[in-house]
Amino acid sequence: MKRLFLLHFLFICTFFTSFAQEQLPKSILWEISGNGLVESSYLLGTFHLVCKEDLHVADKVLTAIEAVDQIALEVNLTDIDELMSIQELMVSNTTLSSQLTEEEQEEFRILLKSKYAIDLEVVDHFPPILAMSMLAVKDIPCEVTGYDMEILNVGLSKKKYFLGLERFKDQIEITNRIYTAKEILTQLREKDETTADFETMVAAFNQEDIETLYHIATDPKSLSTEGKVLLLDNRNRAWIEKMIVLMPKASTLFAVGSGHLAGEAGVIALLREKGFTVNAILK
Repeated sequence: MKRLFLLHFLFICTFFTSFAQEQLPKSILWEISGNGLVESSYLLGTFHLVCKEDLHVADKVLTAIEAVDQIALEVNLTDIDELMSIQELMVSNTTLSSQLTEEEQEEFRILLKSKYAIDLEVVDHFPPILAMSMLAVKDIPCEVTGYDMEILNVGLSKKKYFLGLERFKDQIEITNRIYTAKEILTQLREKDETTADFETMVAAFNQEDIETLYHIATDPKSLSTEGKVLLLDNRNRAWIEKMIVLMPKASTLFAVGSGHLAGEAGVIALLREKGFTVNAILK
């Protein structure tokens, strides 16, 4: 379960896969062309948690940022209203402890205190995904940042226009339907596995191995079939409908979690179904 939250941080990305389909080349950057487009757009797979010292934006990505008119993130973090809504959504009306039995509440309290030196009251009003993300960050043995945040910073320095493919409110509503306090309790029990999981995912991202990232994120032990539909498939299809409207109007770099790229219902496959040519940029 923790693998999923390491891969997504505050925001989210996971899928279920078909091993029978064609293996995709190793690349986090893909060119979108054809189907009447005058200018190419680009699809970039990001990683929501990386060690600050490991953060590197490849020249090919910088070139793509320079080439486009605008950048679309999962959520537009340059939008003041969006940022204000994030603050509001960090508090839930339903406490985490109310979702647990008395025995589980006591175990929850003890594990939080012993493993993280955090009192239950600190996280009790957090939505589950935010509590899990906070604990995941504390498990990582380095100062963390986000690859997508670096794309935001580079884009701002280039004075690019930003937009979002969805609202943070929508992300929270979806994850609240999937994750509960019981998942957080499981995360606390399995804390020692977190570092190894994180290192595996970082290695895959550094190798631009989007297939491996997809398989890790969609491990049936981590995500149910229903969760895959809600968290991945439905969101991917909603994004595609927005992408096909945006691309003819302006060349766009779409920066979304790397887990969204591969798979039979991944963004690459869905774009191809719509008639676009989607090719990996290897260098």
